[in-house]
Amino acid sequence: MAEFMKEDIFFFVTTIAVVTFTVTLVVLMVYLIGVMRNVRDISDIVKIESKNISQDISELRATVKREGMRWKHITDFLRKPNKRTKK
Repeated sequence: MAEFMKEDIFFFVTTIAVVTFTVTLVVLMVYLIGVMRNVRDISDIVKIESKNISQDISELRATVKREGMRWKHITDFLRKPNKRTKK
């Protein structure tokens, strides 16, 4: 009879451990999904900004090829991102 009580206690403790583990795993997955969404958003922003930088450098190269190297072009290029963020 004592063996049956030990088995019942074992199954009860095991059930509580499995439920606790499952709840903890679900909570961690919810946080992980939130982090992955943030990473995706940051990745999209980096992709857009890298295209903008590529376009800016292309414009600078075209201007330098067309008009030659002048300090005015470099200073205009360096000031351009500031103008874009103010809009």
